[in-house]
Amino acid sequence: MATVRIVLDTRPTSVDKSNKYPLVLRIGHKTQRRDIPFDVRLGKEDFVELDSGDDKKKTAHFKIKGVPNPVRKTKRIQKAYSEVDLWLDENKGEIKLWPINLLKETIERKFFNKQSQLSLLEHGAKIIYRFHVEKRYSTASSYEDALKIVVKFQKKLARKDDRAQIKDLYDKSKKDMFPVKEEYKPYDMPIKAFNVEFAKEFKTYLGQRLKSKNSINIHLRSLQAIINDAEKTYDELKGHKPLESFKKSSTANAPVVLTNEEIEAIRNATYPEDSSKFHVRNYFLFMFNNMGMNFYDIAIARVHQFDGERFSYTRKKTESEGDYFSIKQNQENLDIIAYYTKGKAPDNYIFPIIPEDRVGEAVFKTKKGKLSWFNDNIKRIAEDLCIEKSLSSYTPRDTWTNLGLQMGIDIRKISSGLGHSSVEVTQKHYSQIIQEKILDEINAQITKSPSPS
Repeated sequence: MATVRIVLDTRPTSVDKSNKYPLVLRIGHKTQRRDIPFDVRLGKEDFVELDSGDDKKKTAHFKIKGVPNPVRKTKRIQKAYSEVDLWLDENKGEIKLWPINLLKETIERKFFNKQSQLSLLEHGAKIIYRFHVEKRYSTASSYEDALKIVVKFQKKLARKDDRAQIKDLYDKSKKDMFPVKEEYKPYDMPIKAFNVEFAKEFKTYLGQRLKSKNSINIHLRSLQAIINDAEKTYDELKGHKPLESFKKSSTANAPVVLTNEEIEAIRNATYPEDSSKFHVRNYFLFMFNNMGMNFYDIAIARVHQFDGERFSYTRKKTESEGDYFSIKQNQENLDIIAYYTKGKAPDNYIFPIIPEDRVGEAVFKTKKGKLSWFNDNIKRIAEDLCIEKSLSSYTPRDTWTNLGLQMGIDIRKISSGLGHSSVEVTQKHYSQIIQEKILDEINAQITKSPSPS
């Protein structure tokens, strides 16, 4: 349980030139402690603890001297202590889950009227730390990427180099928090300063730096989520919604689909064993044969997920929704699995995409790098085969869907195979393909030549 005491902070680093020390409210929580100073500095002889007969409450009974209005100040400090102590007791169930920094900040706001700067990077750190605890590394990465480009914009405003790569904004070695790295603190800003005018200039900067409108909108949505979280958390930010009027909806990219002939060309392509193209070709076919499986899902696939006939997995992107699949493997996939699992233990990865020693965020970062490697090589394979289409890790999924729709398979079955939450989601993602199919059918019926009489 969290505890509080009134103490004189007599550390050598706290003494001033008058040989006085700050009187503080000392918070103890999870074997850690933090101090909140009162606006009082005393000599060691000016803080006198009184025996209350109750050791647990001893530090609530004291008197101070050597300052103006000592009796009044003593009463005010005792009152503050009592209010905090009561609040801790009433909310102990929730507070026991908090890190100590959140507890200190909350006490400062509620009982000391201290309004922190509520800075963008500091608040973003809390959200990103929470995502890491929940192992939601992809969302954490998206939020941090948005904050990185805010830092770059701030650097440009400060006439500094805004093109330098930012690897990590935060020191992620701490167990209970992610502090902002020292080199980026000068580019932090109060959330209130991220107003509509700043947002307009920032969006213009995004347009200059990024080619894709979808990338711009992803960053804006991530920043809005961070600011919205702060707005819901802090009373002083109520109504602060600088990005609310900005259009941030993504434009669906036109699916890139292959014909049966192009799929066969990839199947028949030969490359030196263990070359990048050799592996990428195999991964591409494995994904296509498993209903357009996501690249991340094959990257983390383990040997024990294959029972000799079926490959089973929970889709990483929608695992919270329980999207579990068990797919009977065709001969092509059986051959691919046999090649990659030779001599491996049940807990080993099937494919040599992520090293076995990677854990936590390192798995996500490795996958992210390997995804770029996959996309580069599948494009080179397309060039080799004279396929004039921009292939990517989405192409197996888009192709599987398109071929299924062309064969007349019920869209509800297609939607289930894709792991979509509803048919409407499938229709949204593949609206162009579905629309063309419908219009072709209608046009064929309308323009059909009449039978000779």
